[in-house]
Amino acid sequence: MPKRTFWLVTGAALGAGSSLWAERRIRRTVAEAAARLQPDSIAAEVGRATRNGIERVGERVRDAVATGREEMHLHEEQLWEGLADAGAVPAGREPVTHVAADGTRAASRRIVRGTRFPVPAAQPPRRGR
Repeated sequence: MPKRTFWLVTGAALGAGSSLWAERRIRRTVAEAAARLQPDSIAAEVGRATRNGIERVGERVRDAVATGREEMHLHEEQLWEGLADAGAVPAGREPVTHVAADGTRAASRRIVRGTRFPVPAAQPPRRGR
């Protein structure tokens, strides 16, 4: 008979203990979910996610602009080489060095004003900002 009593008490204790543990775990999960769903928490989470997304987009735009500039300078250099090969480069040019994002330098030839191939004018300032 003592074996049956032992296992009855052991089963009741384990059942009560696991029931209390499960109840505590469920209450904690519900409380955490309720805290996450408060308007202040939702606003903070949306703000954090938006900020992270904007930072990633900003990095991608900066990388794209840097790559575009490098390609522009490379293409400009190819155009100048084509003009030099054709013998169409005027005598009044001054070399300009462009530094790419990776630190490499590309020499380009910019022509002095008043020659047959003028230097492109600077872009006008933006309006409306």
